[in-house]
Amino acid sequence: MPHNQGKIYGSFKKICIPESDLKAEAEIIKADLLKIQFCYNEKTISECEVAFQIILLYLERRVKRHPFLRMGKKLPKREYVNDFLEVVRFYGMPDTVRYALWKWQLKEWDIRLIDYNPTSLEMLQTQSQGIRFATISWEEAISGNLVEGKRDAFEHLLHDLAHAYMFFREDYDFFGQKKFFKSMLDDFQNYQMYLEENPIFKEKFEYCISDMNSHPAHLNAYWNAIRKEAGIPIYELNQNT
Repeated sequence: MPHNQGKIYGSFKKICIPESDLKAEAEIIKADLLKIQFCYNEKTISECEVAFQIILLYLERRVKRHPFLRMGKKLPKREYVNDFLEVVRFYGMPDTVRYALWKWQLKEWDIRLIDYNPTSLEMLQTQSQGIRFATISWEEAISGNLVEGKRDAFEHLLHDLAHAYMFFREDYDFFGQKKFFKSMLDDFQNYQMYLEENPIFKEKFEYCISDMNSHPAHLNAYWNAIRKEAGIPIYELNQNT
C-alpha cells in the first residue's frame, strides 16, 4: 500500500508525492488531463498512447530535472511512440512500465485501458483469456484523490502496467498463468460457499485472482496454501483446457 498513515511505500515511491499535495497538483495539470480524457473518450488516439501521455504528464510534473534517461542515445521525438519507448528509461520506476508500454504499442501484449476499477471476477475472466487491464481513474486524477484510499491515479496506472509485465513476460510463463486463471474460473463455483462465509479466505482469494501475477508454480503454491489455511478441501484444478 503506497500511502499508509502519511508514509509512502512501494516500487514507485521516488515519484509519488504526499497525499496532501495531490489536489494542488491536480489543479495544475487539470486542463491537460481533460484533453487526454477527451482523446480517450473519442478514441482519437490508441489506448496505449493515452497511457503514454498520462505518464509523461505526471513524470515531467514531478521530476523537474531529467525525467527521462537516454541510455546513451538521443531521444526521438515523443510523437514517435515506438521509437521513443525503445530507447527511453523513465526516472524513478522499474523498467517494467516502459517495457509493458512498448510491447503494448507494438500490439504484442493484449493490454486494455479502462476507466473504472474492475471486480476481482472480471480480472479473473480477462486474465483467463490472456488479457490484462490497466486502469486510469479520471475522477481521482482530476480531483486529486487517492484511488480506493491507496494510490494516486498515476501510481495506480503504473502499478497495473507493472502487473501486465509480470503477466506477459516469457520467463513467468504467460501461457501457464493463462491456464491457471482459466482453471480457477472453471472451478469458481466450488468455492462460492467459502467466499460467502470466510472473509479472510475471500480477501486472499480475490488477491490471487486479480492482483497476483507470478510463475504458475508460485500461483499454485499460494492457492494451495490459502485453501489449507482455511480448511478447504483441495479440488484438482480443471485441466481440460
